[in-house]
Amino acid sequence: MADTCDFAVVGGGIAGASAAAHLACHGRVVVLERENQPGYHATGRSAAMYTETYGNPTIRALTLASRAFLETPPAGFSDHPLLSPRGLMLIATTELAERLAAMYDDFAPQCPDLERIDGTAAHRLVPALKPGTVAAAVFEPGAREIDVSTAC
Repeated sequence: MADTCDFAVVGGGIAGASAAAHLACHGRVVVLERENQPGYHATGRSAAMYTETYGNPTIRALTLASRAFLETPPAGFSDHPLLSPRGLMLIATTELAERLAAMYDDFAPQCPDLERIDGTAAHRLVPALKPGTVAAAVFEPGAREIDVSTAC
């Protein structure tokens, strides 16, 4: 490694890797990462999920806009698929079922494959759920896991 650099980026997550990629066109870049692999913290947990039900309307619109790229990246971008099927379920107890229904109403226009399901159906999908504790659920079968290691 050279003794000098033009840019030092602290953090090797999705934000740091993106910044480093952009800056690489303008000079020598060094990425400083504390962990033994990039994308270990927030990138590996939050950014590793493609879900059309996350965030405010602006974030959800950006998510929808990125879907085609993530499903079919340009030739040579990656040797592996960026997305793999995962599914996502939001669950609610009886006390929170109304709030979940309001979330469903908010998400449904942008995410037509959302399904409202009851606690029994949620338990069938995720047997680890304690029977009788889930009153309602919203299932997003189109949610995908993002391979952040490949993407970065």
